[in-house]
Amino acid sequence: MSAYARPHWNRPPFKSAALSGAADPVLARWAIVLAGGEGTRMRPLINDWLGEARPKQYCTFVGSRSMFQHTIDRARSVVPEEHVVTIIGRGHRKFMTQAENEHMPGVVLEQMNNLGTAPGVFLPTAYVLAKEPEATVLILPSDHFVHPEDKFRDHITHALEQAEKYLDRLILVGAIPDRAETDYGWIAPGKTQTYWPGPPAHEPLQVMYFQEKPSEREASALLRQGCLWNTMVMAVKAKTLWTLGRQCLPEMMSKFDRFLTVLRSIHTGWLDPDFESTALATVYNDLSPADFSRDILQHASERSMVLPMEGVAWSDWGRPQRLTETLVSLGCRSLLPPRLLENVRESATSAREVR
Repeated sequence: MSAYARPHWNRPPFKSAALSGAADPVLARWAIVLAGGEGTRMRPLINDWLGEARPKQYCTFVGSRSMFQHTIDRARSVVPEEHVVTIIGRGHRKFMTQAENEHMPGVVLEQMNNLGTAPGVFLPTAYVLAKEPEATVLILPSDHFVHPEDKFRDHITHALEQAEKYLDRLILVGAIPDRAETDYGWIAPGKTQTYWPGPPAHEPLQVMYFQEKPSEREASALLRQGCLWNTMVMAVKAKTLWTLGRQCLPEMMSKFDRFLTVLRSIHTGWLDPDFESTALATVYNDLSPADFSRDILQHASERSMVLPMEGVAWSDWGRPQRLTETLVSLGCRSLLPPRLLENVRESATSAREVR
């Protein structure tokens, strides 16, 4: 399905929480799964392994499920199945199994062009707002490793609860760092946080600032100060997210505003569903690339809060070295051939020696 085609909902029609008068906030919770990336830094390893340029989120590195499948399962564990909106890259359906294509929860959107994470977030948010104006959305990137799953689920559920409490705030889930990583984004909380194991029952901390990909010296200072890694996992009221988009990227959001009007008119019966594909094509016509971290978060620290994610191992598997380091630290058996694992380890060792 291309971005011009009308998305297919894999569940029966339903009433929104607002329209049904439901008091249960769970009925107004939605999840957006981000799976539109191409994984260019992992491409050489995956090409050598599978013989094709398969984005990393559709690869099964350990166990029996791909990273994409793991993320979909996380989403459906905390929101109703029909409330999962997944955005994939153009042509990505061929990397999904037949069962995934036939039984995906909610709706799957195939973006026409990969124009960065900001359009990748706001396109599915438009579909959420068209269905549920009072929705709380959970944003889940699909290329992350987390362990254990049950504790991670507790944290993202807590994030949703806090977003329903702090209606005008972004609630981010921050990973507790174990090194001065220069390839991650960092979050500086407003006060010193003491980390402890156990259920995530504490209040979120005000974000002072975000730091994208710091130097080694800056990363060491951030680590000493008790800052957190930015996982890009977040919960927020959909209306609050939309308002932030308008403030930070007004030109882009003017296109999405018109598209949202079309979607709402279709859902209320004022417009024929065939208008949707034309409206979506108009959105992507001359749309400039935009990065959610750089163009939204960097300007929204005063509207952002963070929850430290205690008791969970987290890694963005954007580089082969991170993949192997995680597997070794947890004692997991990889499906990658030993030859490729050894090549990654040797490459990592050489890089450290050069430094």
